[in-house]
Amino acid sequence: MNDLRTESNASDPWRLYRAFDLLRALHQHFYDQVKTADQKAGVILTLLTILFAYSKEHGKILVFLNGPSSSTPAWILSVVFAAAAFFSIVCTGLVFLPRIKTGTSAMFWGSWITGGIKAEQLMGPGLDEFIMSEYLKDLRNLALICQAKYRFVRLAFRGTAATILCFLAIVLLGK
Repeated sequence: MNDLRTESNASDPWRLYRAFDLLRALHQHFYDQVKTADQKAGVILTLLTILFAYSKEHGKILVFLNGPSSSTPAWILSVVFAAAAFFSIVCTGLVFLPRIKTGTSAMFWGSWITGGIKAEQLMGPGLDEFIMSEYLKDLRNLALICQAKYRFVRLAFRGTAATILCFLAIVLLGK
């Protein structure tokens, strides 16, 4: 029975099409994940900008800038607020930085600067294998990029949550 299934798979004319379709779908999914990570980082930066604009207007959030150091809860929370916000900004910046690739595929724009795909590769007998290997290389690269971006998005969200909690605590202490 296994021999029939293997023989049937090898002679299936749609098998290669399904494989390419799967690779295309995975590629699009990973690409969308990269864009989503960048969008999340943009939201974090917007939120932090709003918090800093509000704190500058009202002047009672960054207490440690306005007076000598002290051990008051508001002063300590103000320092923690600034440190958490700085941490979030750095992590968000790391989301946006380009990533170093472990290997370049023909789908990476940088490989086209040095020549891209050659006509022989497109006209040769191993075209299907070439395309599949390029998709697989690019998928590995996109997966590594997603992993790095989401690690920093996760850290930036945690830092932003700490920033917001400190902000609320300072506001409540000031009342």
